[in-house]
Amino acid sequence: MSLSDFHPSFFTIEEIGDVVVVRFRVDRLTDEDNIEQLGHELFALVDQYQRSKILLDLAGINLVSSSVLGKLITLHRRLHRGEGKLVIGNPGEYMTEILKTSRLHDYFHVAANRVIALQMLG
Repeated sequence: MSLSDFHPSFFTIEEIGDVVVVRFRVDRLTDEDNIEQLGHELFALVDQYQRSKILLDLAGINLVSSSVLGKLITLHRRLHRGEGKLVIGNPGEYMTEILKTSRLHDYFHVAANRVIALQMLG
């Protein structure tokens, strides 16, 4: 199934080889947003479009709720079960602190920038 048919509302997608780069459209992902819809859109990349390498580019994100972190954990697990890989790229100062405080910095593969993230997925 082609990603050109997929038009998510929470993020943009870019294909670089077999890697899907996800960039969020907003700088804040909170419970005021439809987090369930966000999850469905993220999971569709794996479940419907059979993508196994995803780079979540978090550049510019400066607020997330714990519900969003839960969706990222679920996405990581789905990819891992299917021999895929998720890399968090460009986390910025805020997201780096959130990932370290929640002890997810060691759980996720985290890259300081897009180049390193793509190398990790290569």
